[in-house]
Amino acid sequence: MRARKVVNRVYRGVTYYRWILSISPKDIQQLGWVDGQTLRAYVRGSTLWIEPASAAGPGRRGVASANLEGSIRRRSLVSPNAPRAPPSRGD
Repeated sequence: MRARKVVNRVYRGVTYYRWILSISPKDIQQLGWVDGQTLRAYVRGSTLWIEPASAAGPGRRGVASANLEGSIRRRSLVSPNAPRAPPSRGD
C-alpha cells in the first residue's frame, strides 16, 4: 500500500491537499470491494480503518451514503430550468 499527497485545489493563495491511498488489486479482491464502491474511513487511536459505507463501524449507525444521495435526488425532482408560473400582478 502506498500513500501520496496531491494538490486538491488552490484558493485565494492557500493550497489544499488530499491523500490518495493505492491498494493492490489482490487486496481489493480479497475484501470483495468493487470499482466505484463507497467506502468510509475513520481513525481509532493511531489506526485508519476503511470499510464499505453500508457497514456499521464503532459508534456509527451504518447509514450508507447511497441512501443520502437518494433522498437528495427525491428532493430535487423539479429542474431549476423548468418553466415557472408567471408572477401575479397584485390586482
